[in-house]
Amino acid sequence: MVKNNSPATKDDVSAVKKDLAKVKKNLKGEIKKLDAKIDGVERSLSAEIKITAQETKEDLKKEMSKNTSKILNTFDKFLKEIVDSREERIVVSEKLSNHEDRIEKVEKHVFAV
Repeated sequence: MVKNNSPATKDDVSAVKKDLAKVKKNLKGEIKKLDAKIDGVERSLSAEIKITAQETKEDLKKEMSKNTSKILNTFDKFLKEIVDSREERIVVSEKLSNHEDRIEKVEKHVFAV
């Protein structure tokens, strides 16, 4: 190595080249290690994302099922009220018709005399 301001010799340049070659080789090795670690992290994250997505999907299905059940139960109650109301109107209509018939008979009997 150059220790003062004198020009570099062939040996100095050769030594620097060797040092750079070692550094390059070491960097390549470190880069390969980092690539392997990154690949491992990517695989791990990908698997974790898939698991989380699946869990989220299942949770969403459960919540939708609960809400759907609540909606259908409420709708069933509503429909039952409508059916009951219709049946009651039919019964009331029949009673009204029966009362009209009875009133008519009474009127004929009372006013026929």
